[in-house]
Amino acid sequence: MKKQKNKFVLSEATLNEVNKQLKINTFVICLIALILLLNVAHFMQEHRPFYAVLVVVMVFLLFIIIKSRRILEMRKRALTKS
Repeated sequence: MKKQKNKFVLSEATLNEVNKQLKINTFVICLIALILLLNVAHFMQEHRPFYAVLVVVMVFLLFIIIKSRRILEMRKRALTKS
């Protein structure tokens, strides 16, 4: 019997799995960007440190997610070349 994978492993991923992860990644980037914009708007209105911290955290998360997207795109290019 074939063993089912429990988690996504980039080195063993097929082109379809990478494409699926890129779609999920795009959705998450849009979601984080929307939340970031809402936090910036709240911070501009209220000038509270809580919203400033949230903005910093969202920018950090967005940076990490964009980095992971670049890695996924590199893997996709490697799979399409071979």
